[in-house]
Amino acid sequence: MKTKKYYLLFILISVLATSCKFLKNEDPNKIDIPEDLTEEQLQETRYRYKYENAYKEKFIYQNKTDSAIITIYNVINYEIKDEVANVGDGYNYYIIDISVDNPTKNDFNISAFTKSCYLGNDKPDYAYSNVGFALKMYHLQSDSAQIDMNYISKFYEPTMPAKQFYRGKLFCYEVSKTDKEPLFFRYKIAGKQYEFKIRD
Repeated sequence: MKTKKYYLLFILISVLATSCKFLKNEDPNKIDIPEDLTEEQLQETRYRYKYENAYKEKFIYQNKTDSAIITIYNVINYEIKDEVANVGDGYNYYIIDISVDNPTKNDFNISAFTKSCYLGNDKPDYAYSNVGFALKMYHLQSDSAQIDMNYISKFYEPTMPAKQFYRGKLFCYEVSKTDKEPLFFRYKIAGKQYEFKIRD
């Protein structure tokens, strides 16, 4: 009789163990973190996971500098859908889906980068308005997702630590529909200006 009880107990434990293993395989997003990982190794793993996922996507522009890698995944030509209030009537809004990747061992002056970004035309000093309200409208009207301001604020912090990757729909520029000028997205890194042509 005791043998039978032990046999049943063994079967029960085996079934539970198999079930746990099966359930574990059900969750593809579960990541097992070894206990002996250092904080530096953990950060390296998080960093690698973020940029590997992002770079699997197609992008339309990438600039690798000694300080950071700037990638533009998409420029969304957005019209506000609000016929009653006529908000944004007569304007197109260009939303920049951008990432900043700091693969170096040094901090990156991300605040200076973010503040230097602007949409311009053939005249290098001309800048179109960067309008936050349209960006909020886009988030509400496209997928009802609220902007995570805590995350967006990372782009405005003085420095971006080493081995970090930030991505977001960060800028929204207002351009009149009658404006047919070429459009350039411009920014500076370490005092040097770069540009990406958005529209001919």
